[in-house]
Amino acid sequence: MVKKVGRPSGRRKTSKIEILLEPATKEKFMRCLQEEGKCASTEIGYWINDYIREREKITYKSVNGGNKNE
Repeated sequence: MVKKVGRPSGRRKTSKIEILLEPATKEKFMRCLQEEGKCASTEIGYWINDYIREREKITYKSVNGGNKNE
């Protein structure tokens, strides 16, 4: 059986991030994800990785004149 969400096979979860949300906000978020067939942990992980990649692009552009990650 192939997993449709979560970490790639062989990768271990090594740490957690805890966030605080209003209960109504959490309910709406979880409902939206459920309608899309997505998992909160997976989606937030994607957002974090995208954020890191974007920040690294900005850092490389300012440090190296824009020629490393373009």
